[in-house]
Amino acid sequence: MPDTSLFSLEGKTMIVTGASKGIGKAVALAAASAGADLAIGSRTRADLELVASEIRSMGRSCAVHTVDVGNVDSIRAFADKVLAEAGDIDILVNNAGCNRIMPVLEVTEEVYDEIIDVNLKSVFFLSQALAAHMIERGRGGRIINVSSQVGVVGGPLRAAYTAAKGGVCTLTKSMAAEWAEHGITVNAVAPTMTRTPMVEKAMENPGFRANIKKILLGRIAEPEEIASSIIYLASDASAMVTGHTMVVDGGYTAV
Repeated sequence: MPDTSLFSLEGKTMIVTGASKGIGKAVALAAASAGADLAIGSRTRADLELVASEIRSMGRSCAVHTVDVGNVDSIRAFADKVLAEAGDIDILVNNAGCNRIMPVLEVTEEVYDEIIDVNLKSVFFLSQALAAHMIERGRGGRIINVSSQVGVVGGPLRAAYTAAKGGVCTLTKSMAAEWAEHGITVNAVAPTMTRTPMVEKAMENPGFRANIKKILLGRIAEPEEIASSIIYLASDASAMVTGHTMVVDGGYTAV
């Protein structure tokens, strides 16, 4: 029988961004169930407090901080607050994201910058801040970045988003290469369309909705199905995995 204790996060502290709903909320709750303490962030404190209440009901601690991941000053302030309060962080999950469903010809510079800042720039600078902490303490760590299936194969009506998420995949490889000597693994998860508020809004566009037929398993994913992959990458079970993008897409990119 496999050693299931390898999947335990007991004694670990995890940061999750975009944790107030969707995949981020599912990751935070799954991590707490696996034994982790949490520090969670998003723009809306009231929503975060609801998630934190669930986590605390499991007997885990949960710090709540607001953060605008599209702003580097806010990212750095968030990292400083979390480290000051928690003292030590073992796992970072860069989950926060945004998207706009529109043709390339309609994308303005403002929209492009927002999508790149939230989905890619945030991953760079929050990882930078937490990796510095992990390197200084000398015990390694885990960084998991949430990309997308369209960061692997591209997709219509999401050009800026695909650029950002493709960047997340290659950034993941570069960070893994730099930080391996410090015992830090860096991986990405690339989900298919998942039942989240962002995707439900996108489903209002028929062109986006048509992509469901490309999912071989015939349905969109549930947030918990993405969270389980992230928990694996956060755990000791994945100790030999780094620089990898795990595609969790129901077969979308298989053909």
